[in-house]
Amino acid sequence: MRFFTMEQDKSLQDQIRFRDFDICGPRHIFYKEDAEKLAESNMMYLTEDSGETAPDFIQSPVYLVSDKVKKVLDMYEDDMIFKTVTVASKEQETIMVYHHLLLERLDMFSGQTEFYSNGSVKRLVLDPKKVGEHKVFLLNDKRFPNPLVSLEVVESLLRRNVIGVIWKEVEVEAWQN
Repeated sequence: MRFFTMEQDKSLQDQIRFRDFDICGPRHIFYKEDAEKLAESNMMYLTEDSGETAPDFIQSPVYLVSDKVKKVLDMYEDDMIFKTVTVASKEQETIMVYHHLLLERLDMFSGQTEFYSNGSVKRLVLDPKKVGEHKVFLLNDKRFPNPLVSLEVVESLLRRNVIGVIWKEVEVEAWQN
Protein backbone atom coordinates (compact mmCIF):
# COMPACT_ATOMS: atom_id res chain seq x y z
CA MET A 1 0.00 0.00 0.00
CA ARG A 2 1.52 3.29 -1.16
CA PHE A 3 0.12 6.82 -0.92
CA PHE A 4 1.18 10.20 -2.25
CA THR A 5 0.25 13.81 -1.63
CA MET A 6 -1.14 15.61 -4.65
CA GLU A 7 0.18 19.16 -5.01
CA GLN A 8 0.01 21.83 -7.68
CA ASP A 9 3.30 22.41 -9.50
CA LYS A 10 3.59 26.17 -9.10
CA SER A 11 6.77 26.23 -11.22
CA LEU A 12 4.80 25.21 -14.34
CA GLN A 13 5.55 27.79 -17.03
CA ASP A 14 2.90 30.11 -18.51
CA GLN A 15 0.10 29.06 -16.12
CA ILE A 16 -3.39 30.43 -16.34
CA ARG A 17 -4.10 33.25 -13.87
CA PHE A 18 -7.48 33.92 -12.32
CA ARG A 19 -8.91 37.39 -12.24
CA ASP A 20 -9.74 38.32 -8.63
CA PHE A 21 -7.72 35.39 -7.24
CA ASP A 22 -4.03 34.65 -6.73
CA ILE A 23 -3.43 31.08 -7.90
CA CYS A 24 -0.30 30.92 -5.71
CA GLY A 25 -1.92 32.66 -2.74
CA PRO A 26 -3.93 31.30 0.16
CA ARG A 27 -6.34 28.48 -0.46
CA HIS A 28 -9.81 27.97 0.82
CA ILE A 29 -10.57 24.37 1.55
CA PHE A 30 -14.14 23.16 1.38
CA TYR A 31 -14.95 19.63 2.49
CA LYS A 32 -17.49 17.00 1.58
CA GLU A 33 -19.76 18.18 4.39
CA ASP A 34 -19.84 21.69 2.84
CA ALA A 35 -21.39 20.40 -0.42
CA GLU A 36 -24.94 21.57 0.30
CA LYS A 37 -23.74 25.13 1.01
CA LEU A 38 -22.06 25.46 -2.40
CA ALA A 39 -23.69 26.13 -5.76
CA GLU A 40 -23.73 23.26 -8.27
CA SER A 41 -21.79 25.40 -10.72
CA ASN A 42 -19.75 28.60 -10.64
CA MET A 43 -17.95 30.84 -13.09
CA MET A 44 -14.39 32.15 -12.80
CA TYR A 45 -12.52 34.43 -15.19
CA LEU A 46 -8.91 34.59 -16.28
CA THR A 47 -6.88 37.80 -16.29
CA GLU A 48 -6.29 39.66 -19.57
CA ASP A 49 -2.62 38.61 -19.54
CA SER A 50 -3.26 35.06 -18.33
CA GLY A 51 -0.91 32.31 -19.39
CA GLU A 52 -2.14 29.46 -21.55
CA THR A 53 -1.05 26.39 -19.59
CA ALA A 54 -3.93 24.94 -17.58
CA PRO A 55 -2.74 22.55 -14.86
CA ASP A 56 -4.86 19.48 -14.18
CA PHE A 57 -4.87 20.24 -10.44
CA ILE A 58 -5.18 23.73 -8.96
CA GLN A 59 -4.90 24.28 -5.22
CA SER A 60 -5.76 27.95 -4.94
CA PRO A 61 -8.19 29.61 -4.50
CA VAL A 62 -9.96 26.24 -4.09
CA TYR A 63 -9.16 22.67 -5.13
CA LEU A 64 -9.96 22.41 -8.82
CA VAL A 65 -9.38 19.36 -11.01
CA SER A 66 -9.65 18.98 -14.76
CA ASP A 67 -12.23 16.70 -16.33
CA LYS A 68 -9.73 13.87 -16.83
CA VAL A 69 -8.62 14.01 -13.16
CA LYS A 70 -12.27 14.06 -12.04
CA LYS A 71 -13.02 10.92 -14.05
CA VAL A 72 -10.07 9.05 -12.51
CA LEU A 73 -10.79 10.12 -8.92
CA ASP A 74 -14.45 9.25 -9.34
CA MET A 75 -13.51 5.82 -10.67
CA TYR A 76 -11.37 4.96 -7.62
CA GLU A 77 -13.37 6.45 -4.75
CA ASP A 78 -17.10 6.02 -4.11
CA ASP A 79 -19.24 9.00 -3.18
CA MET A 80 -16.93 11.68 -4.55
CA ILE A 81 -18.50 15.14 -4.68
CA PHE A 82 -17.61 17.70 -7.33
CA LYS A 83 -19.08 21.09 -8.21
CA THR A 84 -18.60 22.39 -11.75
CA VAL A 85 -16.49 25.52 -12.27
CA THR A 86 -16.45 27.10 -15.70
CA VAL A 87 -13.26 29.08 -16.33
CA ALA A 88 -13.52 31.67 -19.08
CA SER A 89 -11.09 33.94 -20.87
CA LYS A 90 -12.90 36.84 -22.52
CA GLU A 91 -9.75 37.95 -24.36
CA GLN A 92 -8.91 34.53 -25.79
CA GLU A 93 -12.57 33.55 -26.15
CA THR A 94 -11.97 30.20 -24.48
CA ILE A 95 -13.84 28.21 -21.87
CA MET A 96 -12.44 25.40 -19.71
CA VAL A 97 -14.37 23.16 -17.37
CA TYR A 98 -12.93 22.33 -13.97
CA HIS A 99 -14.47 20.60 -10.98
CA HIS A 100 -14.30 21.84 -7.40
CA LEU A 101 -13.07 18.82 -5.44
CA LEU A 102 -14.81 18.26 -2.10
CA LEU A 103 -13.05 15.56 -0.09
CA GLU A 104 -13.85 13.73 3.10
CA ARG A 105 -11.54 14.38 6.05
CA LEU A 106 -10.45 11.15 7.69
CA ASP A 107 -8.25 10.20 10.64
CA MET A 108 -5.64 7.97 9.00
CA PHE A 109 -2.69 8.70 11.28
CA SER A 110 -0.57 5.84 12.55
CA GLY A 111 0.71 5.84 16.12
CA GLN A 112 4.15 6.05 14.48
CA THR A 113 3.51 9.62 13.29
CA GLU A 114 6.00 11.92 15.01
CA PHE A 115 5.52 15.59 15.88
CA TYR A 116 7.92 18.32 16.89
CA SER A 117 7.36 20.07 20.21
CA ASN A 118 5.69 23.00 18.38
CA GLY A 119 3.06 20.61 16.95
CA SER A 120 4.37 20.48 13.39
CA VAL A 121 4.90 17.08 11.85
CA LYS A 122 8.30 15.49 11.94
CA ARG A 123 7.27 12.22 10.26
CA LEU A 124 3.85 11.46 8.79
CA VAL A 125 2.87 7.80 8.81
CA LEU A 126 -0.51 6.45 7.64
CA ASP A 127 -2.23 3.51 9.34
CA PRO A 128 -3.14 0.94 6.66
CA LYS A 129 -6.02 -0.45 8.77
CA LYS A 130 -7.61 3.02 8.99
CA VAL A 131 -7.00 3.69 5.29
CA GLY A 132 -8.76 0.45 4.36
CA GLU A 133 -10.19 0.66 0.84
CA HIS A 134 -9.94 4.47 0.53
CA LYS A 135 -7.99 5.71 -2.50
CA VAL A 136 -8.55 9.50 -2.24
CA PHE A 137 -8.94 11.54 0.95
CA LEU A 138 -7.79 14.45 3.10
CA LEU A 139 -6.32 13.98 6.54
CA ASN A 140 -8.46 15.33 9.36
CA ASP A 141 -5.77 17.83 10.38
CA LYS A 142 -5.22 21.34 9.00
CA ARG A 143 -1.44 20.77 9.00
CA PHE A 144 -1.97 18.43 6.02
CA PRO A 145 -3.95 20.41 3.44
CA ASN A 146 -3.03 18.32 0.39
CA PRO A 147 -5.17 15.45 -0.89
CA LEU A 148 -3.74 11.97 -0.51
CA VAL A 149 -4.10 9.46 -3.33
CA SER A 150 -3.13 5.82 -3.71
CA LEU A 151 -0.46 4.54 -6.08
CA GLU A 152 -3.20 3.16 -8.38
CA VAL A 153 -4.68 6.64 -8.73
CA VAL A 154 -1.27 8.19 -9.44
CA GLU A 155 -0.47 5.58 -12.08
CA SER A 156 -3.85 6.05 -13.74
CA LEU A 157 -3.39 9.84 -13.83
CA LEU A 158 0.15 9.54 -15.19
CA ARG A 159 -1.12 7.32 -18.03
CA ARG A 160 -3.40 10.21 -18.96
CA ASN A 161 -0.47 12.66 -19.10
CA VAL A 162 -1.73 15.09 -16.45
CA ILE A 163 0.29 18.28 -16.15
CA GLY A 164 1.04 20.58 -13.26
CA VAL A 165 0.87 17.96 -10.50
CA ILE A 166 3.62 16.99 -8.06
CA TRP A 167 3.45 13.66 -6.22
CA LYS A 168 5.25 13.15 -2.90
CA GLU A 169 5.21 9.73 -1.30
CA VAL A 170 3.92 9.42 2.26
CA GLU A 171 5.06 6.68 4.62
CA VAL A 172 2.58 3.89 5.41
CA GLU A 173 2.99 1.76 8.54
CA ALA A 174 4.05 -1.83 7.85
CA TRP A 175 0.98 -4.07 7.72
CA GLN A 176 0.65 -6.23 10.85
CA ASN A 177 -1.81 -9.17 10.83
